[in-house]
Amino acid sequence: MRGKRTITIFIGGIILLAGLTTAIIIYEKSRPESVRIGYLEGDLHQLAFYIAQEKGFYTDEGLNVTAVPFSNGGAVMAAFETPPATRSIDISYLGFAPALYHRFNNPAANIKVLASVNVNGSALIVRDDDSIQTAADLAGLKIAVPARHNMQDFILAMILDQGGLTHDDLGEIIVMGPSDMIIALQNGNIDGYIAWEPHNVKGTTVTIGGKYLYTSSDVWSNHPCCVIASHEDFIDADPETVQKVINVHYRATEWILDHWEEAKSIAMEKMNLSAEQATEAMANIGYVYSNDLTQMTAFVDKLVELNPDVSLDSEYIPSEITTSTQFIDYFVDGSYLAALD
Repeated sequence: MRGKRTITIFIGGIILLAGLTTAIIIYEKSRPESVRIGYLEGDLHQLAFYIAQEKGFYTDEGLNVTAVPFSNGGAVMAAFETPPATRSIDISYLGFAPALYHRFNNPAANIKVLASVNVNGSALIVRDDDSIQTAADLAGLKIAVPARHNMQDFILAMILDQGGLTHDDLGEIIVMGPSDMIIALQNGNIDGYIAWEPHNVKGTTVTIGGKYLYTSSDVWSNHPCCVIASHEDFIDADPETVQKVINVHYRATEWILDHWEEAKSIAMEKMNLSAEQATEAMANIGYVYSNDLTQMTAFVDKLVELNPDVSLDSEYIPSEITTSTQFIDYFVDGSYLAALD
C-alpha cells in the first residue's frame, strides 16, 4: 500500500508540475511585451504614434509601450549610440537627415531604417517684413534651427542654396527648441526659424508676426522626412517585437488617411491647435509608411552635396559601398513592411 501511495503521489506531482509549467507558458505568451519607443515632442509628423496610443493599437499587438520623448533627431541618435545596457530606447521616430548624418559619422550609430513616417511637413518662417521675399534675402539674418545636422537644418541648406547662399552667409544660426523659436520671433530676437509642423503654423498668427517663406515641399516636393529606425542590436535580438511595432505604424497611418477629420481632432487635442491651424498644418504633411527608395537615394546625394561632413568614403560604412543606391540598400530594411499582416 505504501508503494502504491508513493507512486500515486509521484504521478500527481508530475501532473501538478506539468499544469504549472503550462500555466507559466500561457502567462508568458499572454503577457505584454515591453518596448521603448522614442518620438519627438510636439511633432505633428509623428501623428501615427499618438493615434496608435489613443486607439489602443499597441495593446492589440500585445505591446506595453514606454514612450520616450526627445527634443530633436540628433538627441534620438545620441540615445541609439549609447551601449545597450544604458540605452533608453529600442525603436524611435526621427528625421531621416540626422539618422543619415550620424550613420556616416559615428561608429556606434548602427541603426536600420524600417519604415517611413511622412513626407514634407517643415517650413521656414520669417518675420512678416517686405524685405524678406526670397532665399537670397536671408543673407545676414538670424535664423533658428532645432539642431545642427537635423532634418530642418538640411532643408535650410537647400533653401539657402536656391538663393546662392550657404549657412556661412547667415548672420547667425541659433539652436533652440521649436516652442522657444516662436517666442524668440515674437520678441524680435531672431529673424526667422525652420521647424516641423505645427510650430510653423503657430508662428504665423497676428500676435507672433511670422509668415511662411518656404515650405519644404516648395524646394523638394514629397521629400523623405521622418522615419522609424532601430539599432541593429535590438533588431537582431527581438525581430518579433520590431514586426509588431511596424504593424502598428502601418495600421495607424492607414487610420489617419481613412479618418482624416477624427485624426485632425486628435491632433488639435495633442498639439493644442485650433481647427484652422490643424487643417493648415496637416495639409503640409503627407503621412506614409512605405519607403520610396528612389527619393531616399536622391536624399543621400543631396546631403553629400550640401554637407561636407557627409561622404560615401566614410570609414564607418562598409568599404564596398561606393554609391548612394548601394548605401540605401544597406541602410533601409524593408523586410518588416514586406511582412505586414
